[in-house]
Parts: sequence; C-alpha cells; structure tokens
Amino acid sequence: MSPAVQSLVALALVALAAIWLVLRALAKKRNPGCGGDCGCPSQKLSAAPGRR
Repeated sequence: MSPAVQSLVALALVALAAIWLVLRALAKKRNPGCGGDCGCPSQKLSAAPGRR
C-alpha cells in the first residue's frame, strides 16, 4: 500500500472511532437511569402494569 492510501485508511478509522464515541456519549445522556442489573424494583413494577 502506498503511504497516501495508508493515511486515508488511518484517517477513516479514526473518524469512525470518533463518531462511535460521540454517539455512545449522546445515547447515555438521552437515556439516563438504570443501565443494567442494579437490583432496583423498576423492572418488576413496569412488568405488571395492571397489578397494584
């Protein structure tokens, strides 16, 4: 590969990685709250809406 092609490929990879990181950061801000199995009862409450 020529140096010019290598530079373009490297820049494209860096740009893709930067876009991916920005999208992940924005997705975290849009959906705050419980991100996993933290033991909070919100999943149980939302699973049975007719039950109170």
